Amino acid sequence: MACGDPGARFHLVILDPRLTATAPRQVAGRSGIDALSHAVESFVCTRRNPSSAGWALDAWRRIGAALEPSLSTTVPEEVRGQMLLGAHLAGAAIEASMLGAAHAAANPLSARYRIPHGEAVGLVLPAVVRFNAPAAEALYRELDAGGSEAVARKTETLRDAAGLGNRLRAFGVDEGSLGDLARLATEEWTGGFNPRPVSEAGFLEIYEAAF
Repeated sequence: MACGDPGARFHLVILDPRLTATAPRQVAGRSGIDALSHAVESFVCTRRNPSSAGWALDAWRRIGAALEPSLSTTVPEEVRGQMLLGAHLAGAAIEASMLGAAHAAANPLSARYRIPHGEAVGLVLPAVVRFNAPAAEALYRELDAGGSEAVARKTETLRDAAGLGNRLRAFGVDEGSLGDLARLATEEWTGGFNPRPVSEAGFLEIYEAAF
């Protein structure tokens, strides 16, 4: 999907949890939250379909259970395996569908403030879930019976457990730049697949909630 060339598509996937054992905790945390965001965004995007929804739901459950314990240096191989499989399924879900406003909002943060991608997505994803609630509450309830608020809080809990930042201001983002960031976010193509149409004003609302 991202490359737009079938020649870049894999023929074989080897998911070996031994290969993740030495990943730095910060890198594993950022990557884990990014994988979680793939599950959440693909599950509710306008390009969702039975295949992507099934993979995303499975990924959400696996990552939700395995992310925090997988960050320990003494975690059983099985737990890291569940995290790795969840991340793979979330990636399969976005390849079969699309993403949404969280990735559109994250990219300008990485470009302008050098915030690593997984951390940038984690900063805005809870705000995006709450923003999307009027249009996607029923779908969020399929992820968690508590709906959008429960999904947003679960994301925040896992983000905190991974030791990631929770406010834009902590990364040097100044309030006066939020309008420019919102304008840049509207130029990101993934925002066009968000379940609730998101304009520049909508992105500003998201950034302000995460500020």
